[in-house]
Amino acid sequence: MIVKLFDIENGAVIPSEHCYSLEFLKTIMDEYPDTHLSVYKYLFYMTCPDPELNPFFNLPDVDKEDIIMEEVGLEESTEAPKIRYALDRCQEMYETPTYRAYMGIKKALDNMATYMANTQITDGRDGNISQIRAVAKDFDAIRQSFKGAYKDLKDEQKTSVRGGQGLAYDQM
Repeated sequence: MIVKLFDIENGAVIPSEHCYSLEFLKTIMDEYPDTHLSVYKYLFYMTCPDPELNPFFNLPDVDKEDIIMEEVGLEESTEAPKIRYALDRCQEMYETPTYRAYMGIKKALDNMATYMANTQITDGRDGNISQIRAVAKDFDAIRQSFKGAYKDLKDEQKTSVRGGQGLAYDQM
């Protein structure tokens, strides 16, 4: 089951009881009284491992932070020690072995796709055609592993109530 560090109410990220009881989240509220909600949105979208709750989940890591900062209107520096610490702590709390496996395979798949998209094919004795063929050949096997890891991740995050019905994130 996914850890619930923040609540979602009417489509908005709001403080949960953990924001008042966990020191690293309470510090954000105290340190940034006028902008803490933007910081919480940033923390949530940067770390929440559920693609159904986090529309930024599938963004490449190199673009993710800048896009989230722009979308949530973050005025604070993400390099501020308390924000950086909270980000690291949220990531630690959301991570499971399944999530780490999923992210590792996702990164490998992203790297392969970037390599194939950006590498110009050259032939001849010193060409790279054999490397590109090898990457293309391995791509499907890694993609299948990725799909399996994604299914495992979704299974791990499922919560159910009586009658087999799902439980909404903000009801967990």
